[in-house]
Amino acid sequence: MSSKRIQHFDVLKGIAIFMVVMGHVIAMCIRGLDGAFLFKFIEQTHMPIFFFISGYLTYAATEQYSFKVPNLKKRFLQLIIPFLVITPLWVLYFPHSGLQSPLSDNLPALYRAYWKDGYWFTLCLFELFLIYYPLSLLLRRIQRTWAQIAVILATYAVLIGLAILFADEEANVDYLGLGLLARFFPIFIMGVMAHRWRESFDKACHSSAWLTAAIVTFGVTFFIVAYRWDMPWAENNAVASAINYLLMPPMQLSLLVLAIAMAEPWCRQEFQAGRQPSCAARYFNLLGNKSLGIYLLHYFFLFPLTALQEPLRQMALSAVPLTVVSAAVAFAIVAVVLLVIYALERSRLLAFLFLGKQW
Repeated sequence: MSSKRIQHFDVLKGIAIFMVVMGHVIAMCIRGLDGAFLFKFIEQTHMPIFFFISGYLTYAATEQYSFKVPNLKKRFLQLIIPFLVITPLWVLYFPHSGLQSPLSDNLPALYRAYWKDGYWFTLCLFELFLIYYPLSLLLRRIQRTWAQIAVILATYAVLIGLAILFADEEANVDYLGLGLLARFFPIFIMGVMAHRWRESFDKACHSSAWLTAAIVTFGVTFFIVAYRWDMPWAENNAVASAINYLLMPPMQLSLLVLAIAMAEPWCRQEFQAGRQPSCAARYFNLLGNKSLGIYLLHYFFLFPLTALQEPLRQMALSAVPLTVVSAAVAFAIVAVVLLVIYALERSRLLAFLFLGKQW
């Protein structure tokens, strides 16, 4: 492996993509279990990991500038080409999948949908790079930290305004993906700034006081965000929007502090020179390196499991049985997807079109 790779990031991405598949097993294969704690936890924790790491790895400085602009051509080829290739195939395949999820039956409907039938991530991430390009040009001209933060907050406010005007999650309409762009812009930028101030961020991830604050912050904000439908005072649309845009950033940042605090020492121990990493470390490291391909292809290997709905309900949607079932099914699906990825990688053209892999 290249020495430039950050192994605990690869492992975190591997854990996160496994959680993605687990979440889709619950939501699309079994269905009807959205109220389960496990599903709510997965829903709020897996994607921030990808956006934070993407922001962290996007930040780069040169001798002349503190912020280097991203390579938009490379990102377009990596993210948008597979999106445009796979989404038509998914629309054709979905009616034959046996899945009962209410997804789109035509391509215009998919592109209009808020979540893009699950294929929103690549579009959202590329749009974040589009936003970051001019933002990085502006930030490199600003020397004072408070002014940089002010510019970032102003950008976030503009994105929130655009999301409120042009995106509607309840109506399942968001042509430009602005709702999710606004939702994940803060954690992407937090990744950028964590790399810029990496020494301070690393200290925070290893500080008992910061970790205590992160645990408390995550617990409180997660409860409000995940269970806001159970709170009468949060039924108002304005309050719901405030929860999304004001509480999610601290929840996601505290999550990343905790995740890195646990993953970094574990990976340092597992991947130290002269030691054979454990099966778990090697497995999640592999998934982290193949995470984009797994994300793009795993939908095609989901299958109906509605017969498990009632037994799991009778067990009160408890975390342990639901984790065992969803993890076992996810493991099987990921195994098949890895075989498909291996086959596609034998062809440079197919690896580029379906996996965004550039040689």
